[in-house]
Amino acid sequence: MKINYQREFRHNYLIIDPEELVWQGYESQMLLRNQIEGVLRLQIRQIDEKIRFFYEITSKQPLSRILENRNIQAEEIRKLMLGLFGVLERMDIYLLREENIFLEPEYLYVDPDTFRVWLCVIPGLKKNFSENFGKLLEYLLGSVNHQDKESVVLAYGLYQETRKENYGLADLIRMLQGGQKQKEESVYCQDRNRKICEQKNEFSETEEDMGGERTFKDEKRFYHGMDEKERRQQETEGKIPWKKKWKQWKDQFSRKSDKEEILPTRVPWEMMFQDLSSENNQEKETLKQKYEKESSQTMTGQGTVLLADFSTGTEQRTLRALDREDMDIPILYYPFIIGKQENLVDFKLDRNTVSRLHIRIDKRGDSYWIKDLNSTNGTLLRGRLLENNEEAEIYAGDEICIARFRYRFE
Repeated sequence: MKINYQREFRHNYLIIDPEELVWQGYESQMLLRNQIEGVLRLQIRQIDEKIRFFYEITSKQPLSRILENRNIQAEEIRKLMLGLFGVLERMDIYLLREENIFLEPEYLYVDPDTFRVWLCVIPGLKKNFSENFGKLLEYLLGSVNHQDKESVVLAYGLYQETRKENYGLADLIRMLQGGQKQKEESVYCQDRNRKICEQKNEFSETEEDMGGERTFKDEKRFYHGMDEKERRQQETEGKIPWKKKWKQWKDQFSRKSDKEEILPTRVPWEMMFQDLSSENNQEKETLKQKYEKESSQTMTGQGTVLLADFSTGTEQRTLRALDREDMDIPILYYPFIIGKQENLVDFKLDRNTVSRLHIRIDKRGDSYWIKDLNSTNGTLLRGRLLENNEEAEIYAGDEICIARFRYRFE
């Protein structure tokens, strides 16, 4: 099964050559005649006497690309899994089988903001869904931040469930919804306790519980008849009983909380999935913060900033803006992603025509490479439009056009 990509006037396609797949039949007709939510739209075209499947992936990003330089969070895992199960239910209505799903992270498309999922369903494909689903969860388990207890417990729990014989999706759904319900109840309890503490005037301790002093409810009676000057004097001299008792109650509550033992969460398998790139991610984050700080000083006129070479012993490259209103883009490390999705890119180019993940620049030895990341409005290199997901070598002096914004690689 051969896989390629193609761009056609603001539409990007994933192209699959089915080769010996038996694709004729109701599966193809169901996918062609129906737009199933969560399934990539299919077109079947005959080119050079060969049948090819065209799946539209415009503005969509594969899961593997989104998690290439960051970890997945527990809430994102829930959205991804529940979205996938929802697509499976809708496929069942159209008599499409789960074995037709191409469940590889590179071909599982998601929305970077909402983690909405789109599946690639291939007529005639015969895959063991349970086995591939287990591999997907193993991939997610290796992509979580192992300092995040909630993400680790959820990913590992799902993975362990798939290791059981005859596991069902209903069990996984209950696990996902149970965790969400527990989280909502925890938030509700925290909010309720906060409101109770804020309503100190409604505190209903008895006088015996308060050591014979006034209750908080008696505050209004204590203040009755005082003007502002007398009130401030009473507060200064510490004669207001509810303030004193409120402090004692808070101190007692704090001492009680301190006595509660918090047991550490141990994950014995944790060393099996160490994040080997954590140091690199930390270094990249430090460089980004340093660059943003110095850029803000330049924009506000707080001194002259020299864009120094922050990379490790290599010459720093720059995308020099050819339009006056645009800023230069210093390439501080590799790989370096440019787009308008703030949390996923290394440089945010906030323009309407720029895709959320637009291009990526890599360095291999002494050569530099640019890759179009399935952008909607495309990338021009030396006047040639790159195909979506196409990678090409770039040289000093090359002109690169990101959507319609022009830069020179220096």
